[in-house]
Amino acid sequence: MIPPIGHIALSYGAGLWTGLVVLVPGAVFWCAAVGMVALVWWRPWWGALVGAWFVGAVAGTVVAERAATECRVQWTAGRKSAVVRVHDALGPRGTTSATVIHAPERCHGPLRLRIQGSDAEAGSVVLAVGDYYASGVLRVIHLRSLERRRSLRFAVRDVIARRVRSLYGVRAGIVEALVLGRRFDLEPQLRRDFADAGVAHLLAISGLHVGIVAAWLVVICRWVGIRRHRWSAAAALTWGYVALLGFPTPATRAAGFVTVYAVARARQRHPSPHAVLAVSVLLVLQVNPAAAAEVGAWLSVAAVLGTSWGSRRVPQRWRRRPGVRLAASSLGAVLFTAPITAYAFGAVAPIGLLTNLVAIPVAAVAVPGLLASLVLGDVLAGGSGVTLALLERIAWLAARVPGGHLTGAPGWEFAVPWLAVVAGTVWMWRARHAWRLPGRWFLATMATVTWLLVAVAAWAKPGREGTVALHVLDVGQGDAIVVRTAGNRWLLIDAGPRSGAYDAGRRVVVPFLRRHGVRRLSLVAVTHGDADHVGGVPAVLREFETALVIEPAQPLASQLYRDYLAGVDAGGVPWLPARAGDTIVVDSVVMAVLHPSAQWIERQLVPNENSLVIHLRYGCFDALLAGDVGRTVERALLETVTGAEVLKVGHHGSAGGTSEGWLRALAPQAAVISVGRNRYGHPAPAVLDRLRMHRIDVWRTDRAGAVTIETDGSYFSILHTDFRTPGGRLGCRIRQLLRSNVSSSSRNDCTLRPPVTSPACSTTSR
Repeated sequence: MIPPIGHIALSYGAGLWTGLVVLVPGAVFWCAAVGMVALVWWRPWWGALVGAWFVGAVAGTVVAERAATECRVQWTAGRKSAVVRVHDALGPRGTTSATVIHAPERCHGPLRLRIQGSDAEAGSVVLAVGDYYASGVLRVIHLRSLERRRSLRFAVRDVIARRVRSLYGVRAGIVEALVLGRRFDLEPQLRRDFADAGVAHLLAISGLHVGIVAAWLVVICRWVGIRRHRWSAAAALTWGYVALLGFPTPATRAAGFVTVYAVARARQRHPSPHAVLAVSVLLVLQVNPAAAAEVGAWLSVAAVLGTSWGSRRVPQRWRRRPGVRLAASSLGAVLFTAPITAYAFGAVAPIGLLTNLVAIPVAAVAVPGLLASLVLGDVLAGGSGVTLALLERIAWLAARVPGGHLTGAPGWEFAVPWLAVVAGTVWMWRARHAWRLPGRWFLATMATVTWLLVAVAAWAKPGREGTVALHVLDVGQGDAIVVRTAGNRWLLIDAGPRSGAYDAGRRVVVPFLRRHGVRRLSLVAVTHGDADHVGGVPAVLREFETALVIEPAQPLASQLYRDYLAGVDAGGVPWLPARAGDTIVVDSVVMAVLHPSAQWIERQLVPNENSLVIHLRYGCFDALLAGDVGRTVERALLETVTGAEVLKVGHHGSAGGTSEGWLRALAPQAAVISVGRNRYGHPAPAVLDRLRMHRIDVWRTDRAGAVTIETDGSYFSILHTDFRTPGGRLGCRIRQLLRSNVSSSSRNDCTLRPPVTSPACSTTSR
């Protein structure tokens, strides 16, 4: 039962969200004000709810207008200068956060700094000049200190950071994350392991983290003789710690929870957990109104609701068993946060149900041990280091459990099934008679079998042993090719387009790689810097550890190209300019760069003509990936290229390429065209006619989804792989039912072609 204060908090939060996210016309506010007055007269309770929404909407609109004046919103990519206050001293990666005090554009707000070759004290005011990227990062080139005076908070954080680095060395990054909430220096692989294991909240200053600190403070107060007011003292100390952290939303919510609980104990009251949570949420929204639109705040509240709901479902006779209550709380937290993580990140980690049972007790020992080691030094640092290593190992093992981490495209389509699971589970518990339904055990069995099938599918290898697969993904009007080697290593060539409403990297490439259990990319090749090839690369680099990035290294002035460079820089990924003659070998897959040469790129300024042309070879199988090159490059390469079984047609089938001489020199058996809906007329009818005249089998991504080519080096097969969404499949089915049997339409983007298998080796093979 939600208490009245809970309804007020929901209404106020909904109003804040409306003001922050939706552009509300002024007339709506006036109508709401009139309605509020009328409701107060007619229905006081409903009037109070509308009033809370109205106040929240006004506050959210004010905050949104202020946020629009932040530098990271107003700035465009390029050289920028600003006076900023540095938050923390630089870590090993040269990264820190800052707040803009003054800028020529009269903007303000938070910013991330990357500083190389100089230092900046925590809390100091500096003049920073550098290159700004749209991701909110200013790469500082020149730095001048203006004011060294700093507040007590920054001085204490600086002392703690230096102490952590002296005690923990290579593990300082994770210790700073657990103690100070500073996550810039965490290894990307460590982040992914914790996220896949369902315990990413342990790497942040979460409500659980502050709760552990508060619980240990209560114990310490009792040890030193403070018994009657131990909760009040613990609450005060907790607020001091949260102030040191800078009042992050989850920590503020947890501190508010502890404070309300302490006041209730002092007054001998027993408020419901929901009422305490509602007051805490209202407190958070006053400190940080923007939290109403932050995914982190949603997860924090959902986790508390799930934990409370799960623990209260435990029968009375089992409540004295800590393990049972912890398991029920973990189940509730995983269940209630699943729709949010599915919507925001396209990932749900059911394995977190088990991982939290082990990881939370370890964290409950590790966190206070880390804090105590800052005072006692090496006496506790050694033991705390052991618990950290154990925590990392737990996450590493859990992240590799088959079926423990489920992924999909972020959005409502992936979130709705999980929302249905939550609603169904809550209904089954509330409607107790439902448990007496004859089919309840059948439903439970089917749910278990479904999960096991998903787990087996995730565990199974993505292809037969000893085979190589090329997946030409359907990213719309653009290119994205994923290569899986025989040793199960993964290569990526381009990542599709990005526009204001669509990011192929986030929506297509990342979910595809996650579904196949990819954790690391051995190579990312960017054929050139045009938007339909490089746009999705930043999203991929954020999600996966990458061993090497290659590209033609032709600098472009576009925003997307700058974002891509910022992603390479932020991840510390090795980067090389590729030139004709370069060869990369991964698990017997040979990737030879045929174009561009150093001389060519010096005199050619057209990005398409500077595209990487890659000859991929495995055994007798050859594929030529032509990027966006046209006839000029084709003529230049006629003396260089040899035959290929598969040709990735250049420039999406543009009329400016795929000439007669090119097709005669390559003599491919199959051609793949990566294309989507476009206004350029791709693929050109003349190109399709030439391919047909040469009896080349044509496969298009706009017809029925991605194209997969699999080869063992002697034979290769090609098939359309239907990676469309369930909604897309339903639409196709409806169109098929409505289509006339005498339709003369030559385009059918809902019918999958049967696979085709052909030999790659023969007595006359190369």
